[in-house]
Amino acid sequence: MSTAKLKKLKKLREKYIAELPAKLIALNDSWRTVVTDHNKAAISTMRQLAHNLAGSAGTFGFQSISVEAKQLEDILDRLNGDMLPGRIDKKAITQILHRIASLSALGPEETETSVVVEHDPVVDEPETGRVIYVIDDDALVATEIANQLKSYGYEVETFTTTARAMDAITKRTPAAMIVDVQMPEGELAGPEFAQWYNQFSNASVPSIFVSARDDWQARLGAVRANGSAYLIKPLDFNELLERLVLVTEKQIPDPFRVLIVEDMEVLAEHYSAVLSDANMEVNVVSDIENLLQTLSDFRPELVLMDICMPQCSGLEAAKIIRQKDELLGVPIVFLSTETDPSHHISAMELGGDDFLQKPIRDHDLVTAVRTRTERFRRLRNQMHSDGLTGLLNHVTIKDRLATEVSRAQRWGVPLCFAMLDIDNFKQVNDTYGHPVGDRVIKSVARILSRRLRKSDHVGRYGGEEFAVVLPETELAAASKVLDEVRENFSRIVQQTDGIQFTSTISIGVAQLLPSDSFDCLINAADEALYEAKNTGKNRVCTQLAKTSKSRLTGTTSR
Repeated sequence: MSTAKLKKLKKLREKYIAELPAKLIALNDSWRTVVTDHNKAAISTMRQLAHNLAGSAGTFGFQSISVEAKQLEDILDRLNGDMLPGRIDKKAITQILHRIASLSALGPEETETSVVVEHDPVVDEPETGRVIYVIDDDALVATEIANQLKSYGYEVETFTTTARAMDAITKRTPAAMIVDVQMPEGELAGPEFAQWYNQFSNASVPSIFVSARDDWQARLGAVRANGSAYLIKPLDFNELLERLVLVTEKQIPDPFRVLIVEDMEVLAEHYSAVLSDANMEVNVVSDIENLLQTLSDFRPELVLMDICMPQCSGLEAAKIIRQKDELLGVPIVFLSTETDPSHHISAMELGGDDFLQKPIRDHDLVTAVRTRTERFRRLRNQMHSDGLTGLLNHVTIKDRLATEVSRAQRWGVPLCFAMLDIDNFKQVNDTYGHPVGDRVIKSVARILSRRLRKSDHVGRYGGEEFAVVLPETELAAASKVLDEVRENFSRIVQQTDGIQFTSTISIGVAQLLPSDSFDCLINAADEALYEAKNTGKNRVCTQLAKTSKSRLTGTTSR
């Protein structure tokens, strides 16, 4: 755990210790109200206070208090708010309160937040997957590879000797290298260079070897240099790109999005700090009435929710969440001091997916949340992704658009929607065959994925048609970036059986107006695409959702 996070957890612990006397006073005041005023309502208040104490004390170093508070909660649970405690229960509750007071005076016990965490040594890491070194003694080949990769948004540096590459790589670490096997320095100079670098550097850089040679010694040299792939010249750029994506896209995945629903602020902050340190994006809801809006805006991949809250129970909140179709699949994990398995099963029947016992160790919390969120993400990706391209499928991209339309209208922020279509695609299929057509479709998917922001949503709308949702984007900016995509795609060389060709795309972009509906925006983008197709193709047309007059922004045609 980072030093900054340890300091934050320490401050939260100090905050909890400072607040503990007030919590105990409130607990004892409620008990006096029960005993002196025979107030049944005070039992429910006391039970909530005991539940909070049982669930939080252990997290901040008061494990023994947590155990005692759990016993108190169990006794109050049996009363069920319908009856006053009898003589035996009164005696037991009084003894528990005395023990809690004594334990609080002793101070906190050791917790994992008080342990100094050793950090791994800092090593050089490759850059973000964008910088590629091309090492080839044929300058024309190196330049052609560079041009193709630049169309997909890579930054490329070319070298015609390993000596020049050796000098550059000591100053800047690439994400990957594309290396010719045979260089002026020797027949296996390329693999020897890659082997030398990875042997003496902290950062291992994946290498894709290319060569006109297809003999045993050349391939053996590449294997001994831990080559990620071996491609024969003349290169199929689609194959080269697929291999490059495999070795450069092993980046840290998007952080898991976790929503914490917890009425105890200090405990919610602790959970948030622990999960954030584990590279998760965390949002906290303490007022249950804000839950649905936060779910819509944040789109969590897991909801971590206390089962016992003063405004409503976690079970009731789960039932409300499950009323919304788009939230049916989001895992809900309950946090509770409850130990009775029958209560766990009841919680599952009411919409929960799992049950975690309070207090929970930080490491166990991270493991439990990560495991369940990973499973949800895998299942969601399988359900929501197009099989060929990996983009969002038709239903999902429309769902994302509906969500963004609602958000844009609520917050008054701009939103653009674009539809893209591969020009003359039937001719591609008829001339080169459907497998080649599939490769062209995949190349559009790749360039969209690489050239657009992570906050944008990209989907395959159907066949050779694509859709893009661009939140918080004005029409001019959306048109500009998509026109760059169009231009870059037109330069990508498609290859089959030694034949090379290029394809183009037409694009229609529409911007949402304040009073527009979801359907208006789709229709406007479709009309703009129709305009682009019928005025020469290979261009971008734009349109405001309620207008019928389109504007040309790209004028090159094929």
